[in-house]
Amino acid sequence: MKSTLVSRLKRLEAVRQKQEKVVCREALIVLGLIDGERHLVMTGEGEGRVYFEERPGSGPQLSDFGEFHPALWLTPAEAEF
Repeated sequence: MKSTLVSRLKRLEAVRQKQEKVVCREALIVLGLIDGERHLVMTGEGEGRVYFEERPGSGPQLSDFGEFHPALWLTPAEAEF
């Protein structure tokens, strides 16, 4: 009986840890209005939001920073809030 309880607790703990890893983060990306190749630079982070700016040239893309739900692309004028 004790081994059954221990194995059940281990399974529950594994489920709990998986749920903790799923964190909802929002990405706010300011468009660089750039022609050609572009990459993202993280400019800030706080309260579940991560702020990015587009810059010219090759480099990391949004998927390189993890998962974001949702990702909002803003023009420079829209970002002035």
